[in-house]
Amino acid sequence: MKILHTADWHLGINLYNESLEEDHRLFISWLLNTCIPEHKPDALLIAGDIFDKANPPTYARQQYYQFLAQLIPLGIKKIIITAGNHDSAAMLEAPKEILQYLNIHVVGHAPTETENLLIPISINDENEPTVVVAAVPFLKDQDIRTPGLDATSESVEQAVRNGIKAYYQQVALASEEYHEKEIPVIAMGHLFAAGVSVSDSERQIQVGNLGSVDAQCFPIEHFAYVALGHIHLPQNVQGSNHIWYSGSPIALSFSERKQQKIVRLLTIDGKEIKSESIKIPVFRELKRVEGDFLSVKNEINHLKNDKLLPLLIDIVIIEEDYNPAIGRDISAFIDQVAMEKKEDLRIANYRYAFKNSLASLSSLTDVLTLADIKPAEVFQNILQSNTLITEDKEACLTIFNLIMEEVQTEN
Repeated sequence: MKILHTADWHLGINLYNESLEEDHRLFISWLLNTCIPEHKPDALLIAGDIFDKANPPTYARQQYYQFLAQLIPLGIKKIIITAGNHDSAAMLEAPKEILQYLNIHVVGHAPTETENLLIPISINDENEPTVVVAAVPFLKDQDIRTPGLDATSESVEQAVRNGIKAYYQQVALASEEYHEKEIPVIAMGHLFAAGVSVSDSERQIQVGNLGSVDAQCFPIEHFAYVALGHIHLPQNVQGSNHIWYSGSPIALSFSERKQQKIVRLLTIDGKEIKSESIKIPVFRELKRVEGDFLSVKNEINHLKNDKLLPLLIDIVIIEEDYNPAIGRDISAFIDQVAMEKKEDLRIANYRYAFKNSLASLSSLTDVLTLADIKPAEVFQNILQSNTLITEDKEACLTIFNLIMEEVQTEN
């Protein structure tokens, strides 16, 4: 049996003001017309963040449902989709009963009875499953942490970590009958694991990513493979060959511009699961151009694009001396590029600073534009300029992270 593992599609996302709708369309086309026909998987797992927002735009919903409709005639036995921290669990689960008739299983909310997450898959439609998937979605704070604990960073961090581990222990216990029959169990998850490399496009979850779990949360004697989502760089967890992030299928920020995007292919032979990566073609190049204004203009004017979609550029200009007219000059240059090279490249974002200018009131605004600044960075900048003692600053940051988690996570 073969299973494809992917995650973090973020349908409906924009990179600054540039829509990535075409990037997703080309990825989905490759998946449907090349990857699946070539490797012939029996099942498909999507481990959260199907959409970028809880209320995605209409075109993103259309992409999602058109993809599901086109999957059906390809002979895949089970399609299992779990909610991520960006998704609306209620929206994903709304057509759950209809989709289940099509062998599409959607899990938005984490049930108290973890046995309800177990989805057996049989290679020949037999009674005895070949593998069982524990479709664990993003675990919200109320799923894993007892309310009423004091909000110190240590107590919240430990409570979140313990809650995640306890939930997966319940999943392991619920799947015990399959272990006894030596039927492998695949766990899904959407979470932050300790020691992984991140980009700047993952939204912090569970108290500012404090509640990170380690590989011991997913012992191989319970889970033959763990299909994770949330981190956009493909990687395993702490060197463990059975715990993997598939990463996002397209670059979602300029920090991901050098990443090779993949989907993971699992091959199940008896109770053993082997996995490998399948490279996704690059449909659009992202490039950061840095230097003074003259060197940036020269480099952009000589750029060539050999991809299907226009090259997206992030400009960082650093001038030696303060020049009040440079903003106007940069804007004029960007307008010129948009007129002359629109089919080949687009400038998604730019910012500039001066080495010899007076210190800014906020260190955040030296190089960054408002769109670059994250709420946590603003709050930390305020704390740094405050006279609070270290312990009080940590407590304030913990409370801020809790508020951000509540704002960003669907109630």
